Amino acid sequence: MTPNHALDLAVSDPGDPIEGQPQVYSTRSFRTQLPIVFAVRTAVNAPVRIIYPFLPSIARGLGISLAAASQLVTLRMVAGLAAPLLGLLADRYGRRRVMEVALSLFALASLLMAGVGTLAAAALAFALYGLAKALYDPAVHAYVGDHVPYRERSRAVGILELSWSGAWLLGVPASGLLIERFGWRAPWAALIVLGLLGLVLTCVSLPPTSRPAARRRGGSFVASTIGTWRNLLRRRSVAALLATSFLLTMAIEVPFIVYGAWLETSFGLSLSTLGLASTVVGVAEATAELGSAAITDRLGKKRSVLAGLLGLAASLIALPWLSRLGLVAALAGVMLMLLNFEFGIVSLLPLATELAPEARASLFSLTVMAFSLSRILAALVGGWLWQWQTIALNAGVGAICALLAALLLARGMKEIQ
Repeated sequence: MTPNHALDLAVSDPGDPIEGQPQVYSTRSFRTQLPIVFAVRTAVNAPVRIIYPFLPSIARGLGISLAAASQLVTLRMVAGLAAPLLGLLADRYGRRRVMEVALSLFALASLLMAGVGTLAAAALAFALYGLAKALYDPAVHAYVGDHVPYRERSRAVGILELSWSGAWLLGVPASGLLIERFGWRAPWAALIVLGLLGLVLTCVSLPPTSRPAARRRGGSFVASTIGTWRNLLRRRSVAALLATSFLLTMAIEVPFIVYGAWLETSFGLSLSTLGLASTVVGVAEATAELGSAAITDRLGKKRSVLAGLLGLAASLIALPWLSRLGLVAALAGVMLMLLNFEFGIVSLLPLATELAPEARASLFSLTVMAFSLSRILAALVGGWLWQWQTIALNAGVGAICALLAALLLARGMKEIQ
């Protein structure tokens, strides 16, 4: 649990700021808002996290093969590629309104999974989960960027990103219990309730944001989208951000995509033991998120990302050597790898929120697309490298990606002071 003072953040006055002028932050506490956003985002992340350990159960419930069920994950990832088309909505129509739409889609997707339970309904549900996340994440990060001063933003983002590890540490055990007692549809029924509760809390508890600059300028949605993309992609710092995001995700995904196969092959782990060993994933993520919340604002956002990237490269280089020392050392290597990655990416997010204050959600949606493209490519590359059955190849490619990302970030981006 985080101490109360960690939530004592200043937020901006919800008036209508003049475009191009810096926002003025009031002393009104963000303490009552951040826990609500954290809880809602934990629910939004839950379908992404629980699908992996319980995919066999879902496949049996739908009456399909495991290979066919795995395509549901692909549908969600492909839906994430729509993020650049959706990000401008939060800049144009307001952050809270887009969050409300996302949560409505989330509840509908959960209803399809729990109430219909056919393959067609599941396919539509996972596409909707992907769209909901592609809508919600840019809007919520833009909301934090609007309301929290830059000097304190890493603390807010670090606490918010605990929802990612929280969805694993809370969602996976809870889903396991629900499936054992009530069947494979039970977790999705619980997500209907959480989605609707999150929608109500968002409507009631979050103040409306100021009128977005994109809407004040007028023009069609298509013209605004094209103009925003052109303006963002011309900036060197934005290009460096997108390339860094792509390579950072590749660095972790290429080795992590074969994480289960590597542990099973090298140490003969059963599925139940593998699941227990995987608690290191949630613990490492939570530790890094708390670490970023505690020190990134003091150390500096760019410096923190560089530290995470260099630490990730070092841990990937050490991973094959550690794996030869036994299971405990191998899991320690995995934990180091995930700690550095999560610290780097959580430190990158607040840095990104200030590169284009007038189009925060649009820029974050482009970053989400970079993450999605990287994961798709990493799945192909990582699987191809694993045909030689050695983690050294996957880890080596990951280390190269991390070092390239560090070079691009160091040379291509200046941190806003």
